This record gives sequence, C-alpha cells and structure tokens, in this order.
Amino acid sequence: MKIGIDVGGTNLAAGAVDNNGQIVHSASTPALPENGYASMVDSMAALADELAAWVKENAPEDPVTEIGCGIPGIISRDGATVVNAPNIFWKNEPLQKDLSDKTGLPVYLANDATVAGIAENRFGSTKGFDDAVMYTLGTGVGGCVIINGKIVNGAHGVASEIGHTLDGKNFYTCNCGKNGCLETYASATGLIKRAQRLISEGMQSSILDLAGGDPDKITAKMVLDAAKAGDEVGTECFEIMVDKLTNSFANVIDLIDPAVFTIGGGVANAGDFLLDALKDGMEGKITYPELVDPDIRLASLGNDAGIVGAAYVGDYIVKK
Repeated sequence: MKIGIDVGGTNLAAGAVDNNGQIVHSASTPALPENGYASMVDSMAALADELAAWVKENAPEDPVTEIGCGIPGIISRDGATVVNAPNIFWKNEPLQKDLSDKTGLPVYLANDATVAGIAENRFGSTKGFDDAVMYTLGTGVGGCVIINGKIVNGAHGVASEIGHTLDGKNFYTCNCGKNGCLETYASATGLIKRAQRLISEGMQSSILDLAGGDPDKITAKMVLDAAKAGDEVGTECFEIMVDKLTNSFANVIDLIDPAVFTIGGGVANAGDFLLDALKDGMEGKITYPELVDPDIRLASLGNDAGIVGAAYVGDYIVKK
C-alpha cells in the first residue's frame, strides 16, 4: 500500500492506494498555508499517520511502504526540495526529509500536474505506454512528460512546464511574466479573458446572456457551450485554443515523439467536442505524417488522479 497526498492551497487530500490504483481509505484537512510551512508539514504527517494506522488495522497484509506528494510548484532536480510553490508560500523547503523524519517512511515529491499524468499512465488513459504526455487544462495549463516509463524533470527541475511554452504574442501577459504562453490561450482563464475582450469590442454573443449580462461572471464552460452552439465569440475562442494546443502537440512530437497524448482538467470536460477538434486540428502540422498519427485521448481518472498519482511518484522517478 502507498499513501498519496495532494497538496492544495485550500485542502490537503490524502489516500491509501492499493496496487490496483484504488483509494481504499481517504482523509483530508484544511491546508491553512497562512500558518506556515511547518504547520502544513505537521498536518501532512498527521494525515499519513492516520492512513497508515487504518491500513495496519484493516489491511495488515499490505502495509504502507511509502508516501508520495503532489505539490503545486517546482521540485528540485534531486526530488528533495520544494523550490517554489507560490500558492502555498513555500520556497526552498526540504519537504522530502521533513516529512520522512516525521512519518518514518520514504517520501517522493512531484509537481501536481505531473502526478495526474502518473496516475493516468499507471491506471488510466495512457496505461501501457512508456512514452506519454499529459496536458491539464484548468485555471492554467500543466503538463507531465513520461519517457521510458519515467517522468522528465530536467537539469534544473523545471521540465514539463508545457503551459509556459511560447506561441506568439497574446493580448495579455501570463502570470509568469512572459507574453505568449500556451496557458494564456488554452486555459479556462485564457478562454474567459478572450471572450470578455471580444464582447467588449462589440461582438454579440450568447455568452453574455449566460452570464446574466455581467462579463465578470463569464466561465470557461459558458464559452465552450457557446462554441458548441455555434456562437461567434465562443467559436473564435475555441478555435484559437485548438490551434495553439495542436501547435504544441506538433512541437512535442518533433521533440520526443510520444506514443500518446491525454487531456485532463476542467476544460477537457468539453469531451468529444474538444477531442474531435484537436484530432482534426493536427492536419498539416505533422512533419512525418506517413509515420505519425497522433493518439489523443481524454483523461479518465478525474478527481482521484491527484491522490493516486502522488502515491505512485516513487515508481516514476529515477532513484539515485
């Protein structure tokens, strides 16, 4: 049995995960990042201890062997330190050692988008493929790159930041400080901002009706639903998103040639409408179309991916 902890700015969610990827018991507690790093580590350790005790009592034949954590930030190359997690106010925190010291178990760390990709690869949409890439399309755009069955962290721990790859100038600057990041085109935030801009420029749209006449209440779902209905603003936002995503897929294919792509996150709830558009949008963008027919899928594990993937981080890193 393994324990996975999904670290968020609002909640710490944890679960004991069996060899089939099932969360056999779960627990959660408020994250309270304003109370500081040490307090959050204490809360994480308490969750892990609670789960380990449950497993010892209810499944003694399968004791907990390790803990994995999904972190909303950058992990050092050696996997020991949370270099920067701005949403929870962590910087250069030695979480691997601190949590291991408190629980007595090995601890492994990865970015939260990376753990979602691990879950999908071990138990979900990309199971059976040693080379897979996941895009998480939510408030931002995250990524997970798996090559030869291992996650790619890079020389400085900042690999797989797919959302911050560049594709031309946009009308607003990304929170990272750059202009033209993929996530400003393909995230929920990007869809909302573009719809608001087009409407402010005078384009008529049902999106504004859906938002009760208040542009500040526009959601990504409204934009996508409008696109499905043929609304002009929704369609333009959607087509730009698809174009930028398929550009990114094509670039990734030329760099690492993965066997499969999977798409998760709230924007992916558009389902086959998005999936079909992405497949069609690859036309003319593949360098070797006689060899490569991109396999693009929808993620299948939903909200469980954070805990399940975190639990299995240790199986996907190169241990030194």
